[in-house]
Amino acid sequence: MYKELTIKIRKSFREQWFYHVIVGMLFLIYVGIVVIGNGIFLNDVVKILGFLFFLTGIGNLIYSFSGIGEKEFHWGEIFFWGILECFSGLLLLSNKLLIAEKNLIEEVGLAIEKITATKVELQGYIVIFYIGAFLTFRGISHIVTKVYEPEGITHNKTLVVVKRILMLDGFMDFIFGIGVTLSMYLAQGIFYYILLIYILVTSILMIIFGLTSKYSLKTEKLDGEKNIEEVG
Repeated sequence: MYKELTIKIRKSFREQWFYHVIVGMLFLIYVGIVVIGNGIFLNDVVKILGFLFFLTGIGNLIYSFSGIGEKEFHWGEIFFWGILECFSGLLLLSNKLLIAEKNLIEEVGLAIEKITATKVELQGYIVIFYIGAFLTFRGISHIVTKVYEPEGITHNKTLVVVKRILMLDGFMDFIFGIGVTLSMYLAQGIFYYILLIYILVTSILMIIFGLTSKYSLKTEKLDGEKNIEEVG
């Protein structure tokens, strides 16, 4: 059963590797434009992150379908994160967080001002907190639950590199999530740069993930894979 499941996952990786490479290249181009253009479009980094979340979510949704019905694949967890990533992406793109923040600022700001007689600047904190909390929680989830690593197939050499990339992605999410959250207390100005660096790192990891999936699965064959594919 584990061998058949592994073959299914390998086939899924082989069919989707280009999606990760294309998405990674698109966001890498954005980072390059910002750097070369001396900060041009940097103010749009939150919306760009929304696109990144949304496209990553679509990739996870497609990936989860390849393991439906297989308990070892944990497809439900992957599907859950795909939904949450798509939702978070659309939330950042729709400006609903900014609208909610504006209403909250009017209520909380006035209350604080009455008590302390000091005007408090709260603009931008809800967006920062949401992104920071989302990345931190997703990073912890990927590391602890090993959502991308089905039990019983960790011994397969073809998935070792892929597993390490995904675990590294989890650590990166956690680290950047903490960094984004701390930017609320340090200086909001660095918030945009943290997101830009996060998009850069994520883009590179997506490209490496896609290429590794393609070439590692192309050069290694499981015993009996050809027979199973021929029968299918």
